[in-house]
Amino acid sequence: MFKILQILPKRPILKLFEPNRSHNVRTILSQAYYCEDVWNQRLSNPVLQKVNLDDLFYELDQRFNKTKQLNAIDIDVFANAIRDDSLCDELLDVVHKLRITADTCNTLESTSHAVVRVLLQSGKAEELINALDDRLNYGLFLDYYTANLLMDTFWKSKEYTHGARVASQLMLQEEVEHPLFCSFALLHCYNYLLNPTGWPEYAPPPEPEEEVKIRVKYLRNPYDDEHFDLRDGKKIVGKTLAMISKRKNDPLHQSFYVLGLALFGKPDVLRSFTSEVTKPLYKEVLALIPEESNVGEIINQLQTESIDLSNVLIENVKTAAQQTLESDITQQCDTFKKWESDRIQQLEAQKERLKTAKRLQSIEDINKALKEKEERLWFFENEETIDLAIESKVKYYPTRWFGPRRKPKEADASYVPPEVHTKQLG
Repeated sequence: MFKILQILPKRPILKLFEPNRSHNVRTILSQAYYCEDVWNQRLSNPVLQKVNLDDLFYELDQRFNKTKQLNAIDIDVFANAIRDDSLCDELLDVVHKLRITADTCNTLESTSHAVVRVLLQSGKAEELINALDDRLNYGLFLDYYTANLLMDTFWKSKEYTHGARVASQLMLQEEVEHPLFCSFALLHCYNYLLNPTGWPEYAPPPEPEEEVKIRVKYLRNPYDDEHFDLRDGKKIVGKTLAMISKRKNDPLHQSFYVLGLALFGKPDVLRSFTSEVTKPLYKEVLALIPEESNVGEIINQLQTESIDLSNVLIENVKTAAQQTLESDITQQCDTFKKWESDRIQQLEAQKERLKTAKRLQSIEDINKALKEKEERLWFFENEETIDLAIESKVKYYPTRWFGPRRKPKEADASYVPPEVHTKQLG
């Protein structure tokens, strides 16, 4: 046996005992939550099986360049038919083009879900988060289920900044009621604040070197709505924490509410809230309040205690997952089936619209041909009418005025021209 092991190469033997990277990663949600089998059943649809993605992308690109119009159902079919990571850039391109067309209001919910799945499985987390942040140009919006998938994936890869940015997306949508999402959001925001790096910084447009004056009708006063206008990462995370923890009375959520108000910059609200706090808050949470927030006097008056905060947050996520796992999976599977039926209905409706447009075009062509034939047959009887119609189409442009005409110069009658003599040389 010893000789056999010596003959075999060492690397495959060691690879058998090498710990797999996926097994070392801490997982919170089970694989059943991802609903991969149910999601992949969409590919059995004959419509998606017959799609040639390269030809469809070329057709969509040519149609947009010619007419500046796209159909939402075509983009949905393209997004759901992608099976690998070879068309990620093309997917974002057609989603952006749909966003700037009139049919963007008819975007299907399955389109956003498909884009998130494709980019997430392709390892393009940065491109996905940037597209989610750029709602104006891409129009991708998350729901509770998709946000939980993203935050679970980012927890495995320890990308806490991405997880905090995902949590802020639902904060901007003012959807912070799902218990699993709230637990995941607290976990990611806390780990991000431990090392607040990687959040994209907003760079204002550079001011011109020379003073440029532009005439405008009126000037708008600078206004900050403290919601969609937020650019600072700490303020965004602070408002996320405050919105999630606002209606909870336990010490954990009260501690995060205090932290959120301090980061968001609301000392007056913080002072009124802390005056009603009776239970000791967690020291590990309050220690994340920056010194420049000018709320040190308020924080020093609070009673605090220490806990193992990381384990508490992880246990909260696991508890919330046990409570919502079955209902979320059942609801999402039903949603997948609903998307399939909606896609079929939209395709049938599009076929009817195309048939109707084709019939109307054929009727218009027949009417035009009959009118031309009628003009040829009754030309001599309607010659005067035809001449008047032709004359009415002639455009007469007004003559240009070049100023008053000058009078021609009068010839002088007494003028005698000089005599010209030939000069002889030599």
